[in-house]
Amino acid sequence: MMRYRTICLLLIPFLLLGCGKKKAQKQTFDPTIPVEISVISQTDDNNLRNYVGTTKSEMELPVSFPLGGKLTGVYVKNGQHVKKGALIARVDETSAKSIHDAALATLNQAEDGYNRLKQVHDEGGIPDVRWVQMETDLEKARQTEITTRKQLNECTLRAPQEGFISMEEHTTGENLLPSTPFCRIIDMNKMIVEFSVPEKEIGIIQVGDQAEATFPGLNNLTKTIEIIDKSFVSNPMGHTYTIKAKVPVANKDILPGMVAKIKLSLSEASGIVVPSSCVLTMPEGADVWTVKNGKAYRRNIKVGGFVKNGVMVDSGLQSGDTIITAGYQKLYNGSKVSF
Repeated sequence: MMRYRTICLLLIPFLLLGCGKKKAQKQTFDPTIPVEISVISQTDDNNLRNYVGTTKSEMELPVSFPLGGKLTGVYVKNGQHVKKGALIARVDETSAKSIHDAALATLNQAEDGYNRLKQVHDEGGIPDVRWVQMETDLEKARQTEITTRKQLNECTLRAPQEGFISMEEHTTGENLLPSTPFCRIIDMNKMIVEFSVPEKEIGIIQVGDQAEATFPGLNNLTKTIEIIDKSFVSNPMGHTYTIKAKVPVANKDILPGMVAKIKLSLSEASGIVVPSSCVLTMPEGADVWTVKNGKAYRRNIKVGGFVKNGVMVDSGLQSGDTIITAGYQKLYNGSKVSF
């Protein structure tokens, strides 16, 4: 037992010496992390917005057979240019012609009876009640003939305006439903581009504003477009608003359905702008790393919209603050940094 106590007493100084060394090492372990910084300042810049839209004709008119029927002839092709009044297609007019012929025969009969009795009526040979009935029957016959003639004419489809035909494939003999669009006539001289904007931006976009539209499908052809209309009712799915802009057309180079990348410069924005790469998205919001007295600290900020040089900061930073733009991956609050 005395031997065991003696060994423990001899080991105590060594154990204390080892703990002292570990404590000293722990106290001296304070690494400095190299970073890149930027001193922020108030910035005046064009508030540039980017959107994606599609082109369409401002005058895109659907045409259809009001009463439908069996298709008997198609006289145009998809993409064909037609003038106003050009024959497009026909449906079977047998039934409509039969009804019109009957109405026309009734009208002829009514007109003949009217002409025969008119002279007698003028001489006072028939009572006024009989004559009023005759006039009523004649007018009914006229209106019936007009209606049935219109239905007969509607068996033939003609172009209501000049433009280009856009339609799906149709075959003779197919049955067309009433008022179902048979084709569309597109005016290629009046093209627009439609795009959606968030609800927080619709108020600063005005009719008459100009933007730049680039068309990837036309070797990045760029045109200046003008805002001509903006909706006042939002899309319930995405809470966005539709903007329409007029596109200048040369040689009918812009086709319906093309994708357009739009850059819209809104009113000048003034404020704090930081690079978007240094903004960290966290569950509690957006953060950036700042430097104060040689140490790094994470700071919560409130971001606004995007501008061409980065992100607009609404609150959380002031002019003169130093932010870390690179090397923040290994940082922790209070870590020493060098730059």
